[in-house]
Amino acid sequence: MIPRCLMAQVWLALLLGATAATAATAPIAPIGAPATTTANDSDYTKAVRKLIGFINTDNQDKIHQMLASTMRGALPEIKARSYFRDILGQRGKLLGIKDSVAGSSSTGVLVEAEQGLWNFALTLDRKGLIATLNITPVGPVIVLPERNKTLLQLPFNGEWYVRWGGITPELNRHSSVRSQRRALDAVIRDPQNKTYKNEGKANEDYYAYGVDIFAPADGLVSMVIDGVPDNEPGSQNDFCAIGNCIMIKHSDSEFSVLAHLMPGSLRVKVGDTVKVGQLIGKCGNSGDSSEPHLHFHLQNLPVMQDASGFEPYFQNVRVTRNQKTRVEKDYSPIRGDTIAPQETK
Repeated sequence: MIPRCLMAQVWLALLLGATAATAATAPIAPIGAPATTTANDSDYTKAVRKLIGFINTDNQDKIHQMLASTMRGALPEIKARSYFRDILGQRGKLLGIKDSVAGSSSTGVLVEAEQGLWNFALTLDRKGLIATLNITPVGPVIVLPERNKTLLQLPFNGEWYVRWGGITPELNRHSSVRSQRRALDAVIRDPQNKTYKNEGKANEDYYAYGVDIFAPADGLVSMVIDGVPDNEPGSQNDFCAIGNCIMIKHSDSEFSVLAHLMPGSLRVKVGDTVKVGQLIGKCGNSGDSSEPHLHFHLQNLPVMQDASGFEPYFQNVRVTRNQKTRVEKDYSPIRGDTIAPQETK
């Protein structure tokens, strides 16, 4: 029985008239494929970027428009639909391009998915259409927790507005970043829905700036970054995108990250044990942040670039949505909600 991780590449190889052995060792080229161009990395990455967008949205019409005629004949729409859906089924949504290396006959574009990596080996014809395509898994499947087992409480007091939170790109700008894909960005707003007073030109004008931030659960501090200056509102620091931050280990597979904190406000160091509700720092505007806010996410590993994010659930949250307020005992942030601890201070 063919292992599931190899089914996609072997199936496509057989479809295009190649053998399973060929599929495992070389890009697949249909008989009579048109000559390829001397395309550079950017041509390939642009093509793959478009392709993964269409795969994620199951847009078979757009996928077929990207294929050269020989590929269309070898991969009719009904088979293409099954093939690309299986790609998503094996390793989840495709998040984006991780790397690209051009070769003499094809280019391998490393694509990051929610639960692992794929290599998209392809060639382009003179019109920029995909002449050959071989998609193979890279490394093991990453098994993600669906949610946290550790009981979490909101890391702040008072009412905060969920600027970004949820699963889809429309709800969460972080959804395409594997380690942050279920992140929460929260700000404080006034009754007029403004996040600042005066003209908003200074960090001190923003209601969230300098507000106390607390540990969401018991744990061990595993990373601390301090000393990154706050930005002026409207500017961002892409050089140190996470800004001042604290990572707390709650278990071997649950790490919380609280970011964009105020420099000099952090109250803990690596190796400290913290208790739920303990003051750990103050909300700031450091890193990739254009106004003071708190960024929070959960990840499964301590190294951010290797980790995968998963959905955070908080206990006993007062939620206001569509002008109706209720208490949710188990709550995951959704963009547009106003939230506070049930017994907020």
